[in-house]
Amino acid sequence: MALVVLISLILPSLGFAGADEECVYTTVGKTKVIDHDYPGLELFEQSFHLRWTHDSKIVYDNKKNTAKKYQTTKNGSLLLENLQLDNAGTYQATIYDNLGNHMKSTVTRLCLLVPVSKPRLTHTCDGTSVTLRCDVGNPGVVNMVWQHNGNTLPGQTGATLTITKATLKPEDSYACTASIKTSEEKSDDVHPECTVAVSKPRLTHTCTDSSVTLRCDVGNPVNVNVTWSRNRNTLPGQTGAALTITKATLKPEDSYACTASIKDSEEKSDDVHPECTDDDSSPVLLFGMELWLMVLILAGGGGLLLILITLGCVCRSRRQHKRRLEEEEEMRLAPLTHPTRPPPTKGPKLTPAP
Repeated sequence: MALVVLISLILPSLGFAGADEECVYTTVGKTKVIDHDYPGLELFEQSFHLRWTHDSKIVYDNKKNTAKKYQTTKNGSLLLENLQLDNAGTYQATIYDNLGNHMKSTVTRLCLLVPVSKPRLTHTCDGTSVTLRCDVGNPGVVNMVWQHNGNTLPGQTGATLTITKATLKPEDSYACTASIKTSEEKSDDVHPECTVAVSKPRLTHTCTDSSVTLRCDVGNPVNVNVTWSRNRNTLPGQTGAALTITKATLKPEDSYACTASIKDSEEKSDDVHPECTDDDSSPVLLFGMELWLMVLILAGGGGLLLILITLGCVCRSRRQHKRRLEEEEEMRLAPLTHPTRPPPTKGPKLTPAP
């Protein structure tokens, strides 16, 4: 029995609080109060003996005139300020009455964690996706939570978050929150963007009766800025993909170009000298209408006339054939409806009277 008691006193002093003793977590730099778990001890005033040890070393004793390494609260709980990593360990409070009788012993295992730093959010673009990385700069196990436009993304707890470019909008904001048991920090909101290198524009032009329209084809779908230049001088206010000028202001020596840009990427087209021939701008007219339209109308009208002539010929041929059949039928029936009279008989010739 005496051996069991001795072991129970030695194990806490060596820092073994038992396998089931849970760690009390706190963060470096913080203040922590370790309770002795004896309510009402302050009511005894000085009629008790309180001793605190840290990893079996006495750090406080109210009955000995030794230098006190730590302070206590009014009820005798141990007050630890500006905690550092070497403050971690096993703390034991032992309480005796004035007669030296043991009243209470409490063991607390203190674990210190380095506070998590503010995360730094970065992103990289690759093909059709964007990968965001939450860098906390702290070793060990750190819990991650991701937010999109201020809303937590369920199931996203890793150090990286991958999204598709198709779902990425310019107004979208992302952030990550890193936490340990006793510390939590949130990154700044970021708006991830992927820069697309603009291709060299291709400049084309079309002519109408009185104007020329130049078109700057950059081959990139969105967010392309376009500027125009004439004779290598920028044209103010011209930022669209097309530029229209009048033929009256167009000179043979004039050169035009467009410049397309996306953020840090910029490309300029070749200089062109737009020219318009009469065939480009003046359509051929026939009877006041464009030639192609008149050809279409005449072709349609000619076909209709040919059909009418053919129908007329067929109808006339049918009528003639019918008339010929009717005449043949009449000739065949004529002997039956009109019989031939017999010739008169010859009698004695009468001699007229004198």
